[in-house]
Amino acid sequence: MPRAWQALRWAVPAALAAAAAAGGAPPAFNDTKCPGFWEVRAPHLVEDFKIEQIEGFYYELALHDWTQFPLCVTPPKCITANKTLQTHSDGIRFVNDAWSMQCFGKPYPQRLLFNVTDEPAYLRGYVPDTVIPFLPHGIVSSVLFPDTVVDFKPGPEGWVVEFQCVEALGGVRFVGVNYYSKAKTEEAFAQMDAAARARGLGFFIDKGFGLKRVSHEDCPLEPDSTGSPAGILV
Repeated sequence: MPRAWQALRWAVPAALAAAAAAGGAPPAFNDTKCPGFWEVRAPHLVEDFKIEQIEGFYYELALHDWTQFPLCVTPPKCITANKTLQTHSDGIRFVNDAWSMQCFGKPYPQRLLFNVTDEPAYLRGYVPDTVIPFLPHGIVSSVLFPDTVVDFKPGPEGWVVEFQCVEALGGVRFVGVNYYSKAKTEEAFAQMDAAARARGLGFFIDKGFGLKRVSHEDCPLEPDSTGSPAGILV
C-alpha cells in the first residue's frame, strides 16, 4: 500500500478519536473487536511522545493480563521491565524489554521485543522464546502483539500505560493492560489508572479477574539502594 494511502487510512479514524476525546467522555468499547491504536492512545501523544524517552527501568504496579495472572496463580510479584531502544540489522528500531516476574518464589526473566512503527506510540511486539510459567517454549513466537502506549509521563518519576489486544474466532481473545512506573508510589498508580480509564480501558480492566496490584516486597533482583539494577536477568 503506498505510504500516502497508509497515512490517509489512519488519519480519518485518528481525527474522529481526537474529536471524541475533546468532548470529555471516554471511548466506549466491546468484546467483538479490538480498539484501534488511535482510539486508546491519548491524543497528546501524537505530538508529545518520543520513543527515546521510554528507555529506563520500570516497576509494574498493576496489570490486567492473564499471561501474568492467573497463568501464574500466585499473586503478582516483583514484575519489572528494563526498556532499551536498539536497532535490528535491517535498520528497524525496537524496544528491547528485559522483563521479569516472580512466580512461586522463582524469577522468570523474559525477553520481549517491540518494533517501532511510523505511528507515534504504536509498537509491534513479539516474544522470540517463551519462558513464562506453564507456557510451552515458542508457543507465541510467531504471534505479533499490537502494543499501544496509552499514555506516558517522561522523566525520572515517569510511567507508561501499555495496551495489547488480539482478536481470533470472531472476537477479542486476549487483552493486556499494564501499568509500568519508574517510581513505586501510590501517586504513580493513581495517575496511570486515571489515564487508562480516561481512554476507555475500564471496560477491559474491570472484566474477569479485574485489575491486579503487583507487590514489590522481598524482591532481591530489583534495584539496590543506589538505584542500580541488581542482578536483572536478560
